[in-house]
Amino acid sequence: MEQPAEVLQFMAEHADSDTRTFEAALRKLSHVTNSDNYKSVTSDGRFHAILSSLANRLDDCDARTLAMIADASARFRSSTNELADLALRLAETIVRREDAFTPRHLAGVAYALAVRGTRDSQAIEFIRTEAMKLMNDLEPSHCSMLLEAFRRWGVFDRQLVDLIVERMCDEIDRFDSRDVVDTLGVISRLGLARGFLLRRLCTLSFEHLQQFTTPQLVKITYSLAKLRFLTHSDIDDLLDALTPDMHNLRGNQTSEVLFALGMTDARHQIDKVRDLITHYTDKSSPMSAKSLMSLADFAWSVCSLGMVDEFPDQFKAALEEVFSRQPPQNRVPLVKLFDVVCALELKYKALGIAVPQAWRAACDDADRLEMDKLEASRLHNEIVLRFDNLRGIAKGMKWHLRMQRNQQCGPYRVDMVDNDTKVALDVEIISWPTLRKMKHELLETLGYHPLRIEYWEWRRARTEQDQNTFLEREVSRVLGTVH
Repeated sequence: MEQPAEVLQFMAEHADSDTRTFEAALRKLSHVTNSDNYKSVTSDGRFHAILSSLANRLDDCDARTLAMIADASARFRSSTNELADLALRLAETIVRREDAFTPRHLAGVAYALAVRGTRDSQAIEFIRTEAMKLMNDLEPSHCSMLLEAFRRWGVFDRQLVDLIVERMCDEIDRFDSRDVVDTLGVISRLGLARGFLLRRLCTLSFEHLQQFTTPQLVKITYSLAKLRFLTHSDIDDLLDALTPDMHNLRGNQTSEVLFALGMTDARHQIDKVRDLITHYTDKSSPMSAKSLMSLADFAWSVCSLGMVDEFPDQFKAALEEVFSRQPPQNRVPLVKLFDVVCALELKYKALGIAVPQAWRAACDDADRLEMDKLEASRLHNEIVLRFDNLRGIAKGMKWHLRMQRNQQCGPYRVDMVDNDTKVALDVEIISWPTLRKMKHELLETLGYHPLRIEYWEWRRARTEQDQNTFLEREVSRVLGTVH
């Protein structure tokens, strides 16, 4: 049976089938349902009957069967009320199965419930408790699935995360190519600064680039760029591996590679940048078919890499498509587009791109809310404390900066600014969606003296004295260039 209607009709005629058959039917439907038939399948009464039958049998299922049903239900591209109801019933059922799940099945259930958006507090706590019990038996794939589930739930449990990362480090020699890709992906989405694990994963990646598929290479490139863990030589190696199949990249893959080039300011690869922009804007792949995140990555990258003047029509087309849609709830594309909106105001007015007020407000709110979250940052507090007693000399003039947190500088907010010298400082943290270099280039045109502190460089300064020396050198360098 390769058509959804065949599966639905078969189950309608065999309503007395066992639970395993119903689970297999649901799994088959997830495989044969696509964007063209998704709505008709999920609105079909026979589909609802399958979900209802499964929901009514959950109490009689063992842990393995529950995990299989959860996995099958999670494979549908988006949720419906009926799928959400089944997930909720699953959540209510699993909490009565203490010590029954294997690591594989527990991770699968957690991921499935998170994908369906089920945030049952009892189920989440149950999965946390069971995961802690099974920690020494978790395999790399289980670890990445659990991290992703808790990320989707919006729950950051430091103890659990630390134990999972420790387990990953212990099991690093058992990682296969998919484990590497999935782990880098979830770590980048969480913004986890775990240098030891990242170094080991990078070693596994770059020593065996030929073992990864093209989609996997794209994901590695995108993840490491977000983590600020790519050097120019790394980018060169990844592009060499991608080049033979570059012309076959899909739209979102092309924009992700472009974004990685922007995040590493890889202007030495400008010919590859041109090829990627041309490929992304090929008329055979209309802008309307691209996701908002992909369009945001593309627009930001074109701005960041200084390619707007060379590709003005393509840049305008991407933004026109963005602004024809409704602003999303997700702040990540909004923060990326906030940089683009600021660039339009400060550098590219001649393009005449009108930013709708709803988009302008949404981007500004996203940037403000993300900046406000940094008020409680231990890292930022640490840096401000260092400045309290820090003094130096630049061009024969003594300086003592009085840094103010989260201040407005032109259209931007910066992590810290000294109003007397106009030194504007941002920490290049790995959880921030974009590289601050373009922002700082624009701030410079407004008369500020921007200073970026790279997260990984700061972490290498382990003692207070090292940190003071690092800051004194960087501030003196910035002020020493002021004329």
